[in-house]
Amino acid sequence: MYFKNFPLMNYSLDGGTTTFLATDFFRRIVARTNNILGATAYTKYVILEGETPDILAEKLYNDTNLYWVILVANNIMDPRWEWPLSTLALNAYITDKYGAGNEYAIHHYENSLGDVVHSSYAGVKTAINNSYYENQLNEDKRSISVLKAQFVPTFLDSFNGLLNG
Repeated sequence: MYFKNFPLMNYSLDGGTTTFLATDFFRRIVARTNNILGATAYTKYVILEGETPDILAEKLYNDTNLYWVILVANNIMDPRWEWPLSTLALNAYITDKYGAGNEYAIHHYENSLGDVVHSSYAGVKTAINNSYYENQLNEDKRSISVLKAQFVPTFLDSFNGLLNG
């Protein structure tokens, strides 16, 4: 849905002797579209457990096909890794990344200010385990900006105008 209005371009894989039409996905107009609407067109939203971009688009805009508006507004290029994982998926990811039995091994230490410090740090430090660390990274992804529903038509018009202009 996101790329449907993008222009086509001639593209070659062999240096120009053979070309084919491809979607010109190199167009980057997100920042310009967001600047046209301004910050007041957006509101903060905390992604709930299990919400995906299409579920959220249905909830906010009554249209699952507008999932890309949410992604574009937050400059999310890879929703697989830039969108919060479900608890089940996150736990599997942690086990896969650190190895079974290492989910609660020490990842790093932090001082009272939250700064990362070496294990030999003489002051008060807190051990941060792999699971806690990855959970915090995942939770940080939950807070996003969403376009208010009344601005979606303007956003779509501006987006298409910049894309084709």
